[in-house]
Amino acid sequence: MDRQENPFRVGDRVVFDPNEHTIGWSWSSFDRLRIHPGDVGVVTKIVDDYLYIDDDRGGFSWECFKPKK
Repeated sequence: MDRQENPFRVGDRVVFDPNEHTIGWSWSSFDRLRIHPGDVGVVTKIVDDYLYIDDDRGGFSWECFKPKK
């Protein structure tokens, strides 16, 4: 199966929407990374397909985000 390409760019408005598996593995990191499911922000940095929003919150795969409409 071909891996999809990150559709997001710096400046895009997104919602942090991780799946249940990601939440199960990462719940203890949410406070440390200052991001929680449902948080909305603007992509300010992308490093190796990991998105950071607003003031460098995050560091999760782009697949954990969806566009904010």
